[in-house]
Amino acid sequence: MKKTKSRKSDQRRSKNRGFFKEILDNVAFGGLYVDVDRTIRYCNRKAVDIFGYRPKEIMGSRTEFLYGDRRSDKSNKGEIFDALERDGFHIGSARGRTKNGKKIRLKLSTFLVKPNKGALVLIEDADKSKKATHDKGRLLQDLLDAIPDMIFFKDIDNKFIVVNKAHAGALHLIPEEVVGKSDLDFFPEEIGKKYFADDCKITKTGKGVVGKIEKAPRPDGGMTYVSTTKVPRYDENGRVIGIIGVTRNITDKMIAEEELHRYKDHLEELVEKRTKELNKTNEKLVHMYKVKSEFTSVVSHELRTPLTIVKDGIDLVGSGTLGAVNEKQARTLKISLDNVDRLARLINDVLDFSKFENRKMEFKIVKGNLNRIIEDVLSGYEATVKKKCLKLKIDLEPSLPLAKFDPDRIAQVIHNLINNAIKYTEKGSIAVESKRKAKEVCVKISDTGPGIRPEDLPRVFRKFDQLSLDESARKGGTGLGLAICKQIIEQLKGKISVASEYGKGTTFSFSLPIGS
Repeated sequence: MKKTKSRKSDQRRSKNRGFFKEILDNVAFGGLYVDVDRTIRYCNRKAVDIFGYRPKEIMGSRTEFLYGDRRSDKSNKGEIFDALERDGFHIGSARGRTKNGKKIRLKLSTFLVKPNKGALVLIEDADKSKKATHDKGRLLQDLLDAIPDMIFFKDIDNKFIVVNKAHAGALHLIPEEVVGKSDLDFFPEEIGKKYFADDCKITKTGKGVVGKIEKAPRPDGGMTYVSTTKVPRYDENGRVIGIIGVTRNITDKMIAEEELHRYKDHLEELVEKRTKELNKTNEKLVHMYKVKSEFTSVVSHELRTPLTIVKDGIDLVGSGTLGAVNEKQARTLKISLDNVDRLARLINDVLDFSKFENRKMEFKIVKGNLNRIIEDVLSGYEATVKKKCLKLKIDLEPSLPLAKFDPDRIAQVIHNLINNAIKYTEKGSIAVESKRKAKEVCVKISDTGPGIRPEDLPRVFRKFDQLSLDESARKGGTGLGLAICKQIIEQLKGKISVASEYGKGTTFSFSLPIGS
């Protein structure tokens, strides 16, 4: 129970400090908010300028830290207390000392916040003040008029007894035309009654409101957004005798927020509309992709049968089975057969890539020796290498560990890399190497061909992408071979890469994990 009361007390002190902070931050004097034991709970920037201390050095200290006795009659010990009890304020002077030790004369005006709840102290440096005034009413009015927010005091009947210029100006009046009247005299009946009822609730319960946002009609018929803080005002006996209020115009802020909300709602509508459009487009693309894949697969399969018949027919004629073939005819048949083989490879590449895209490529994983696959593939290229007068350098590690792979697919990769190396190398050599590296088996295939330009290296494994070789070096193809190699190696949890020096040659490397 005690902790709950203490928490509520802290909350009330924090609310009071926030309310009077707004007032002190908008006056032209040094200002302090102090507890009943004269402990400073808040100081404004002007007070910091007068004394030279930082805010954290002032707050939490007692007033003696900044100035001495401020009684005008030193023999009257109760002067300040009696004045606050009787009038609600006290005006006096004192000697202060700045942080650098300089003594200064001060004029101090103390206003009671609430019996036993603290006070506001306004401070002037008398040595710098050109004109001093001790007119109590004038001092309070100067304070109120210096604040841009609308400030008002009301009596127990909810009638204005003091308003500042900002408040009267908002009603297009002067302060004297507002005093003695209530909200019922300035606002439409419905709104006036609402404000009146809110004030009655505060004076009855003693509970204020902080930062309440409301729409307030202007005399010209427009609407203004305001944030209002109202707290009860007490007499010397602690009874509620009225209300103290501060109203801030927040129209620009609220209009900006409304605009932001409207923009947000509009943006959400646009996003939703665009999302629907993209979904429809995506559905069309998916459908087109499926149609393309099915078409590619069907066409590739259908082309294989007549292509096989054509190849068998050419072989039959070329072998002389159907009759003697002269040298010129044999040469023509050889060219035809080479192109049939090339067309068959193109069809196989397209079909393989279609399988990868549709995730229909099947793998038969075994644990085997890569050297055997390499040797089998190389045996089929011996004649081609000799015909081009190239040297074939083979360096296979004898004790190469077993690796996990699909024999047919790895043979396809090696075929592709060897075939490319031979195709693009006109003189020099082809080197094939295998070795163990950590937990992997690595294979390198190097050539002394034209090499690859640095700007083309990132494109090597892209599908349908052929590099910018000289026209004399172009050999045709689908641009799918290396892309398929990459797909196969990665499916087998391996890695493939390329290194090249333009004009000197290229090296393709791939690695596979060692079988366990």
